Amino acid sequence: MPGLANLIVLARGGHATVYRATQVSAYREVAVKVENRTLDSDRDQQRFVREARAAGRMSSHPHVVDLYDVGVTVDGHPYMIMELCKGSFADQMKVSPLGSAETRSVGAKIADALASAHAQGLVHRDVKPGNILLTQFDEPVLADFGLAVLAESRETSMTLDLTPAYAAPEMFDGRRSAPASDVYALCATLYALMRGRPARWRENSSPSLATMMEMFAERVPDLPSVPAWLTALLRQGMSNEPAHRPTAARLRDELLGGQHDPDPTMVMRQVSPGHRPDAPSGAGSGRGDEPTQPTVHVR
Repeated sequence: MPGLANLIVLARGGHATVYRATQVSAYREVAVKVENRTLDSDRDQQRFVREARAAGRMSSHPHVVDLYDVGVTVDGHPYMIMELCKGSFADQMKVSPLGSAETRSVGAKIADALASAHAQGLVHRDVKPGNILLTQFDEPVLADFGLAVLAESRETSMTLDLTPAYAAPEMFDGRRSAPASDVYALCATLYALMRGRPARWRENSSPSLATMMEMFAERVPDLPSVPAWLTALLRQGMSNEPAHRPTAARLRDELLGGQHDPDPTMVMRQVSPGHRPDAPSGAGSGRGDEPTQPTVHVR
């Protein structure tokens, strides 16, 4: 990876290794995410670079992590160079749950990022607390847009690449992810931020896949001190039926409006549960893996 110095490992995961480094040309600290797998053919490498750069258009959104560069190492490992943040909301969940007002603010900003992505034909596929980072200016930003192309081409089964706590039910039966799947994941994430753990989970340990599938039949419970309309909206976003979920734009508008019932034309079923001209704005440039040191999520 040319132009980088002082690489230090921040985190290692099953799919990638994340480094903290100095980008020499701009003399700034960055996060470098290197996939553990390799892309052996020129065709696959070119496709990764082409599609990652296309997804990189999203980094101009104020609530999407800044993507500086993408490429493939000499031995075939895809990599992405991005801004370094100071923590994730997965870190925040370990400290204390978020209040409903802060959750609404975070949710509206990330929903706006998703609405913009969906309008461009992009689906994130892995919205969760660990992929919502906090910049040095304390603004939430969505990470890992550019790695969706790699998730599509992995040889492991789709269920092994999912984060079950936040994945929509259609993701477990082989259907392709769609904008509605991102909405489910964001609503599940917002619920978890206020509860301190994922919806329906009774303990800190992860349930089996069979138990997880049974949980989709359960109603998402109310949360103490959370307005009833907000819980109802999140239930709506976590509907088992993708067509019954609001769009990301509608979810954004409902979160910004507040103090009223969700759109009555949206039908809530089972466990389930807009375009605004002055969409929320923010800034970002700084990343991290623990609240006290920079981090980037490793899948």
